[in-house]
Amino acid sequence: MSEIKWIEPNDYNDINYKDDFIVIFKHSYRCIISRIVLKKFEFDYENFSNIKFYLIDVVKNKKLSNELASGFNINHESPQLMVVKNGKLVHNSSHSSISFKNLKN
Repeated sequence: MSEIKWIEPNDYNDINYKDDFIVIFKHSYRCIISRIVLKKFEFDYENFSNIKFYLIDVVKNKKLSNELASGFNINHESPQLMVVKNGKLVHNSSHSSISFKNLKN
């Protein structure tokens, strides 16, 4: 099993939206559901060298979390998985609908 190399941005501009694919996982360390979903996502992980993975702590970085929701015109959720391709949101899921299988499609 490979391990995800998470990038933890501090600011909206720390995320390179121009990359082919990026995955943004918004997570609350205070929420047991969020921890379970994150662990399952990491357990199911398969190495995709062309994808960058960003992990947003929604408690520590609420401003960035809200900017992402606003920027992509979606509701803020936690946990939340967003997949961005060439700067455009192509997938958004939250809670139990988050699955690594979503990235394979």
